[in-house]
Amino acid sequence: MGTSASSRGPGAGVPMVPDWVPPATPDGQGPTPQPTPDAPARRFQPARTRLGKYGGSGSADDLRKGLGHYSKGGLGGASTAARRMAGTAQTAGGLFGVLSALSTGTAIPSDVPLDTASLAGKSQSEIADIIAETLRPVDGTQDGEAARDAVSRALSEILEQDPNADLTALGDAQIDQVIESYVAHDLAHRIELDVGKAVLDKAPNYATGADRLEEMKAFVRQEVARAFRARQQAGAKMDRQNAATLSGEVLRDTFEIFESYI
Repeated sequence: MGTSASSRGPGAGVPMVPDWVPPATPDGQGPTPQPTPDAPARRFQPARTRLGKYGGSGSADDLRKGLGHYSKGGLGGASTAARRMAGTAQTAGGLFGVLSALSTGTAIPSDVPLDTASLAGKSQSEIADIIAETLRPVDGTQDGEAARDAVSRALSEILEQDPNADLTALGDAQIDQVIESYVAHDLAHRIELDVGKAVLDKAPNYATGADRLEEMKAFVRQEVARAFRARQQAGAKMDRQNAATLSGEVLRDTFEIFESYI
């Protein structure tokens, strides 16, 4: 995803939540979301201005305010922003279901076309690739590419932390960590695609810009982790039935945190 920041992001005149974005949960349960208006012209300009200043100076205040404007103006507010990320929440639900089923020896979710026999004899890195490609097969979209990369990163982090880890037999805490990491990486990718170029363009040089872009993504991941912890402390426990819904709520919480900075 190193070149993804060259994107100019979505422009004006398209729905704030495109028609191809899936419902927040695979079964489409819950209230029917209201149609969203078309995006206004220059909707990301306030975010790009602040993030450009961050790229130039490294100011944490500019970074926080840039993310706040990204959510509030660029994506139409926390609720609409979370709807835009519904694919992330849905993939999180599928990922939880796969890892839970592999760990407990139960059936893989019916909407995930993963043949467990295909994992036999494979290395842990190969298993990670198979899971990522099954959940988000190549479809030529930026969202699909970013999600596949985010799943791979989340699984790789578990293996880096514990070289003896078995992705087909993860514990509950490890599965929760994978889901949190996936959601965080995918959101960071989305922000990079939409407004990351502003950071690079205004940095004093490419190396500094690349470093600050990585710092921005690390900050986003930190805030997602904080939102997950808050939900857990409030008594939320992730399971197969609520993993997608809970991930969507965490995304909305994160966007609300961003908006609190402005």
